[in-house]
Amino acid sequence: MRYVSVLSLSFEVENIESPLSETDILKLISDNLNGTEDVVLLPELCLDATISEIDDAFLTGIATLARDNKTYILTAVNKKITDTTHSNSAILFDRNGKTAFCYDKMYPYWSEFDRTDSKIIPGKQTVYADTDFGRVSAAICFDANFPELWQELADLDVDIVLFSSAYSAGRQLSAHAINHHYAIVTSTRKPDFAVYDIDGSELTYNRKSREQILISRMQIDIDKVICHHNFNREKITQMLQDHPGKIELEHDYDREEWCVIRSISEISASELCKKYGIEALRDYKRRSKENHYEKER
Repeated sequence: MRYVSVLSLSFEVENIESPLSETDILKLISDNLNGTEDVVLLPELCLDATISEIDDAFLTGIATLARDNKTYILTAVNKKITDTTHSNSAILFDRNGKTAFCYDKMYPYWSEFDRTDSKIIPGKQTVYADTDFGRVSAAICFDANFPELWQELADLDVDIVLFSSAYSAGRQLSAHAINHHYAIVTSTRKPDFAVYDIDGSELTYNRKSREQILISRMQIDIDKVICHHNFNREKITQMLQDHPGKIELEHDYDREEWCVIRSISEISASELCKKYGIEALRDYKRRSKENHYEKER
């Protein structure tokens, strides 16, 4: 088992009864940390301001909270590039308060291009960080509409995608999860919170009114393996026989001819599957695609 403990803080920046200042947001995070969190997630543009990544007091405060509480924190802000340009960026700080990555939103929404004070610069690439619990990446809001971005995240072999957004996205995220087999966790300005498993199932959904702050916690098992029946059936049967009460089929999808394997012990499902030569569905599809192109040649 490989659990990730997530704290998601969701709130509507404009319509909340008392708009949150930088100090308020830092206090909100601090007041809700209990020492068990692996990652804290804030909504898109949690501050209604453009900030500098180099000398900004808010980002320094986030970094300090991450370091002092030994947790990862992702915050999404308008980041100043030059005096006349900015990006919509998700910045992940690690347990030492260092920047693990900065992802610039690749697909800004229409209204983001309408600003006259500062031109938005779309990001050019996806990013990831290898953490002590798995490989993490991020996407922001309108990114949900562009499947090629989510394919790139699969090509990076990420385990979990942190989705910081103004809206929920809903079935779009479920589709990306089921197509690419990573977990997706959200923090939005609705405010709401959702977690999607590697088979696209929505594990949880919470929502509050736009005048409230939604504080959500969940432990997510990212050690699961989803695989095709093809080439794996006998290996799976043998593995289950060899490790009774240690590993199990969580789901067996007859129509898709897929199954989800998870650990119910200290054994790692992903490591055990590798030992038995059980190929994950993401790898199976990648190999099938490569074989298809090879045949075309």
